[in-house]
Order: sequence, then structure tokens, then C-alpha cells
Amino acid sequence: VNMRCYGEKPASFMRVQPSGNIPVAVIDGRVYGQSNDIMYALEQLFPEHKSLAAPKGQEMKAQELLRLERQIFSAWMYWLTSNGDPQRFQQNFEMVLQDVESALAESGGPFFMGKSVTIVDMMFAPFLERMAASLLFFKGYMMRVSKGSKTQCPNLNKWFDAMETLDSYQTTKSDYYTHCWDLPPQLGGCTYEERGERYESAINGLRSLDGKQGSWELPLQDGFESSGEPDWDWAGDESAARREAVERLSFNYEAIVKFAARGAGRKGMPPYMAVLADPNAVPNEAVQTGIDSILQVICMALLEGTENYDDTMDKLATAVAKEGGSDYADGIVSSLSYLRERVGVPRDMKLPAARQLRAHLNWAISKVLTAQES
Repeated sequence: VNMRCYGEKPASFMRVQPSGNIPVAVIDGRVYGQSNDIMYALEQLFPEHKSLAAPKGQEMKAQELLRLERQIFSAWMYWLTSNGDPQRFQQNFEMVLQDVESALAESGGPFFMGKSVTIVDMMFAPFLERMAASLLFFKGYMMRVSKGSKTQCPNLNKWFDAMETLDSYQTTKSDYYTHCWDLPPQLGGCTYEERGERYESAINGLRSLDGKQGSWELPLQDGFESSGEPDWDWAGDESAARREAVERLSFNYEAIVKFAARGAGRKGMPPYMAVLADPNAVPNEAVQTGIDSILQVICMALLEGTENYDDTMDKLATAVAKEGGSDYADGIVSSLSYLRERVGVPRDMKLPAARQLRAHLNWAISKVLTAQES
């Protein structure tokens, strides 16, 4: 069920949750409307599973840590969304962040309650993940560093690494791009600082941090060097990422072709706050055959390498530009760009697969643009 900034909620959901707020879980007929309540209910109702509760005798410590979680959340929100003195907001955030770092050090780590993950980590996880992404994008402030790099928060970085060993966290982890486009409409806007511009450009796929190429351009650079986001080494190698991209693209292929064609179609009404959300958009049916053909070649190039499909894509791009005409080619480029900008993590695929698909869409786009110019 989407948030209101992405579109209307279905009537079936509103009957369960009249306020429309999410998350919601219905367990044995009882409605739980807060994430904390849902987690505690799961703990109590399914005792046969490994408990995530705080260890015996450390319940008060857990409550202290949960209060700290609210403090770091508030400090983050003030800095991310306020128009006041950014230096003061940063200093306040850094003070609380050092309290988080100290708490992890005192626990013996890598988790907040020691060597085993608990519900405390689950409370911190969604917000620390969003902090790392958003503060880099909007403020140029780096919390998460590459392995071996110096940082004022070594224990926090070890915590991130430890969380990424958990299958459950890997399944739900998002990427910086998705977070940074999701947050502004959810929060009513975020404030930018000049030092974040190069990271914003890199995370958006426009220019790598070293300025040598687009960060969504083949051959892909190391993730951290490209955009400041650590690579997901735990997600498999490059060939696994390419296969995942093809599997996800082909799984719902007809719907994806139609979805991409919105880029050349008509905007929907009413508009919604989220820039990338347009649930009522009308696809341009005229470009769907061309999109279909290009996506098929992209899938083959993902599996076997672009070097084996350069000629095929060149011929297809020439046909699009010369036989289809300028408006048709513009529609194809707009559609492929529309799809590229809306590859979401983890909704659609994991980050390594998303980077591969975004880069291969850019490969195809560049072919069409070159054919138009020739």
C-alpha cells in the first residue's frame, strides 16, 4: 500500500485502517498500526522463533537505547528539513551521533545489545540507513565509509556491516537513490547544501565523483568511488547482478513495456507530491513496439555483454531515428529515461542489478541519440 504522496490508497485498505496511516498488520484479526507495536506483537505471538527481545536483565538498557533512537531521529529531521542555521543543526546531530557511536562501543558490538541482533537494532535500522543516504545527498555529510577508511564512527560502520550479514536485512535494504527521491515528498521537502551537490549528481547517475564518466555509465565504476555508496559485496558478483536484472525485467515484461511508455505519454491527473509517481499517466502506445525491441536487446547484452550487441543496437537505433522520425525517437528516449529513473531498490531488484539495468538503459539511450545526430 503506497503513501498518500504516491497516489490514492485502495478502499479495501481504508476499511482496515480508516486513518490511512502505514504500516499496518492484521494478526489473528487484530489491527496493529505502528511498526513498534507490530514488532512486539510478533515477538509475543510467535515464541517458537528466535527471540529478538533484549537479553534478560537488560530491558532498561534497551529502553535507554530506544530513547537514543528517537533523539538521533529528531536531530536528523531538524538538519534535513529545516531552513535555519545548518551549522547548528549539524553540530547537534553530530553530538547525538557520537552518543550512538559510544553506545555501540560500550555494547562490545557489533549490535546495540552486543553480539546478537535484537529489536533495538530493528528500530534503529530504517532510520540510520536513511540518514546515511540523505545526509550525503543533501548535505555532503558522509556517515558510511568504504572498508578500511578512517571515520569518527567506526562502530557504526561495523554495525552497518553486521546488519548486512542478515538475510532479512538484505531483503529489505534500499539504495541511496531510492531513499533520496522517496524522502522529500514523505517529509514535505528536504533542504540542500552546496557541498552535497557532487554527491547528488553522482547518486542521480549524472557524474561520478571523480568526474570521469556518468555514474550510471558502462563500464561501471566501483560503487563507492562512483557515488559514495558502498558496494553490496554480499549480493553476489557482476554476472549475478546482470542475471537478476534480466530476471526482474522479463518477469513482468509486458507491464514494464507499457509502464516505460508513460515517458512518451500524457501525465496523469491529479498530480502527486512525489516527482517520480504518476499512477494515472497514460502510456503512448505508438512507442511500445520500439521499447519492446530495445529492452529485448538490453536483456541479451546484460547476459552476454554489450560488445556482442553493439551492432544490433546500432541498427535498431538507426531504425528508430530514421524510420520512426524525430518525434518517435524522442519518445523512445523519454520512455527509456522514464524507466531508468524509476528502477527502485529493493522493490524491483537489489542495488547491483539496478546499477546494471540503469547503465544498460543509458547505453541504449546513447545509441538512439547518436543515431538522431548522424
